[in-house]
Amino acid sequence: MMQIKKYCLFLASIGLSSIVTAAQPTELDNYLVKKDILDSSFKIKNTTALNEILSAISEEDSRTLPFQVDQNMLMEKMQVSANKVEIEGIITTPDFAQFAESVGQQKVKQLIKNNSLQNCALLFEHQFQRNNPYSVNLKLMSTDQVYSFSIKNSECKF
Repeated sequence: MMQIKKYCLFLASIGLSSIVTAAQPTELDNYLVKKDILDSSFKIKNTTALNEILSAISEEDSRTLPFQVDQNMLMEKMQVSANKVEIEGIITTPDFAQFAESVGQQKVKQLIKNNSLQNCALLFEHQFQRNNPYSVNLKLMSTDQVYSFSIKNSECKF
């Protein structure tokens, strides 16, 4: 039972530790409003310009990858665009396969998604990600399994 609690804590931290929460508009949100890419309610006005900026940011951020999120996960890729974030990572916990086998692959996937939904404020950091149709697509690989799922901002309670 202690091991299951340990893994639940691990699952809550997957991919979330490196993203900063923001209740107010971020510096990026404010910049995008100033550049007339977003309107004052953070709705996207210019998708092409937003994608160009986010692509440049993603490219710059990729220079710091892979990134050790915590002792349980290594983030290998993160691509941000006007309508989604794509995150790929590796689960590095040595006995994760044993845990997954004991609770079942479907239960592990559901635990990861449920814990991610509890951390929507971390995943959808910017106001434009919250105020427009937006999703976070996660692909996490363990030694023997790939866990892929998507979370839409409409599933979240900010």
